[in-house]
Amino acid sequence: MTDNQILIGAQRQEELEAAKAAFFMSGNKVQVLESFGFQPRRPRKDLGGQHDKRATRPQPKRTYEDQFAQRKAYVDTIRELAKTMTIDQAMAATGKSESAMRRAAHEGGFTFKSKVVDRERDLKLIERLSALRDAGVSRIAACRKVGISDTLLNRLVLDYDFNFPKRWEKRA
Repeated sequence: MTDNQILIGAQRQEELEAAKAAFFMSGNKVQVLESFGFQPRRPRKDLGGQHDKRATRPQPKRTYEDQFAQRKAYVDTIRELAKTMTIDQAMAATGKSESAMRRAAHEGGFTFKSKVVDRERDLKLIERLSALRDAGVSRIAACRKVGISDTLLNRLVLDYDFNFPKRWEKRA
């Protein structure tokens, strides 16, 4: 098999020689071009005198005092809202979260206006809860049927002397 490859290589060499002879016979000449010249990389920084000097950085524009003043102004605006609004109303007015409102209230040392208790609504709830209590429904089931939380039930018990036992007496 190596003999076959040698023969193929010899045929290619003959074809190349014939092409070269035809090239020279047509009057063309071989031009010798310049080869690639090596160029070293340029240095990354100009070494013209700044190399030994330390570059000065510009000072940041925002300082701690600026941030403190901004935060104080923010807390003052929330304080003004807290005088006339509940926390839910202030959240709707500013678009901030409840935790942001509570954090500002803690930093400023103020509280929001408490939610207004609707006495008529409370009395209607007590009527419904007393009917469920008389029917023998547990506290949790009564809260679910009426649609209130256990915390609200506890507030109704404390504020209106409403009695809803936590456990029924055991029947013998």
